[in-house]
Amino acid sequence: MNVLIHITRFKILSFLKLSFELKAKNIFRNLASVIIFGGFAFGAYYATRVGTDYLLDTAKLGSFLLHRFLSMMLFVYFVSINVGNIIVSYATFYRSTEIQYYLTKPVSYTELFLIKFFDNFFYSSSAFFIFAFAVLLGYGSHYHMGWVFYLRTLFLMLIPFMLIAGCLAVIMILFLVRYAGHIGVKKLVALLTILYIGFLTGYFTITSPLKLVARILQHYPNLDQYFGYLDHWVTKYFPNYWIAESLYWTMKGDHSLALSYTILLVITALVVFGVMVIVGKKIFYPSWLASLEYGSKRNDTTEKPRIFSLEKESKIDLQSSVLLKKEFWQFVREPSQWIHLVIITLLVLLFMVSISKINLKQNMPFLQTVSYMVVLLFNSFLIVSIALRFIYPSMSIEGPNFWSVLSAPVLRRKIFILKYLLWLLPVLILSELLVLFSHRSLIDYPILIGTAAILTAAVAYFSVSLNLGMGSYFADFKEKNPIRVASSQNATLIFLLSIIYLTILVASTFIPLNGFFGYILKSVPYEFNNLFISTGTFLLISLMAGTLFLIAGIKTMRRDY
Repeated sequence: MNVLIHITRFKILSFLKLSFELKAKNIFRNLASVIIFGGFAFGAYYATRVGTDYLLDTAKLGSFLLHRFLSMMLFVYFVSINVGNIIVSYATFYRSTEIQYYLTKPVSYTELFLIKFFDNFFYSSSAFFIFAFAVLLGYGSHYHMGWVFYLRTLFLMLIPFMLIAGCLAVIMILFLVRYAGHIGVKKLVALLTILYIGFLTGYFTITSPLKLVARILQHYPNLDQYFGYLDHWVTKYFPNYWIAESLYWTMKGDHSLALSYTILLVITALVVFGVMVIVGKKIFYPSWLASLEYGSKRNDTTEKPRIFSLEKESKIDLQSSVLLKKEFWQFVREPSQWIHLVIITLLVLLFMVSISKINLKQNMPFLQTVSYMVVLLFNSFLIVSIALRFIYPSMSIEGPNFWSVLSAPVLRRKIFILKYLLWLLPVLILSELLVLFSHRSLIDYPILIGTAAILTAAVAYFSVSLNLGMGSYFADFKEKNPIRVASSQNATLIFLLSIIYLTILVASTFIPLNGFFGYILKSVPYEFNNLFISTGTFLLISLMAGTLFLIAGIKTMRRDY
């Protein structure tokens, strides 16, 4: 235990020293982080407060429905944390040189396992706590809650909630790596992906937000009552349900019932954590050895030249061919990259199929505008998230040997532009596919589909330019784990800039779209130039800002690596 405390202490001191080092770059980055984090936190607080006020005071949907929506969002976040921790844990436990260093020191396997677990857990949670606290303030301010409520919710509900998701992920990755050699990595990844998709599909099939709203609205106007009998019995065993129930009964004044759900959550977190420690103690080191054995077998296997093999001839010029193949194998060589890409691709396909069945048509102009903007924002947020996860670290994964590429007789600008185009084209195609699938119910209004296509294309251009440009500027060639690069402080800063950008999207298009829907549904006079001007303005802002980030990225290629 003394060793664990000692290493943790110096990890914290090292982090603080590097973060607050008196250098112009660090000072600028920290100030920018404070400003952007503060603005984002205030925006999250304000949006949550306004949304809660509207749902409860204006729409009068009742507390039960509000907390069931909250439960569904927490479920999605739980799965996201779980999947993310599986991928991050693989890189942390089995691809980290730090593990190799500690194995040469008098550190037990259990202590080493716990050090890396907490390092990974807290490293990726700081941004969430800021966002969660801001959302919690907005939610609690509607009910005029005291400071005890916020502390209890943060430390007795949200942390245990995240701990359960993280511990389950680590347990899964330990077993997967330990027995991957017996079953096969590809089969395990395919099986895991199918299980997750089935789990998500099953959950939203039995909860069905649309059916839930319809069944509750049958009791109009008596909506502010407890409809617990509508909950499927399976969902009552999920941590997201316990949080939603605890918050619901807290707001209703039944603190004993609320406390029972909180205690259940804490006990479950402690039990799952204990199981994880036992499993880690038993199979962490054997699984680490198994990962080395699997890696050596892969290196020893001799295969015929595969697609994009450097041994194959190419129909394009040799220099471009080598650079293209380098980009491909550089991405594929890291398991966390292609595994995450496969999972995200399958989830996106599932989302496309699901959202294509949703009818976006509403009777009221305001609700129609909100419905349209929610889908547009979700598509845009998906593009932003993919860009941050894969494009931002794409320069850092070049590694410390990037100088050998730059020393070759090739234009540095060509290296950057080629990397840029390889990301821009698939992201643009994805953005337009999302528009086609999500706006099928609005096929009678081509102007709306065209507007969405232009706006999402602008988001795609801006996101790719921002993440590649700033990913080049903040490149960390010493970090081998692309997921840690994508969750670093600099990456979080870029993500918050993207959120501000999406806020500009809403601010510039909401009123013109609301007027257009008023014209369609209520025959209210409308000047169509307003919609064209707002769309054109946002497109121009995206092109100008994206081009500036591109120029900044190209200029960073000139510096000495």
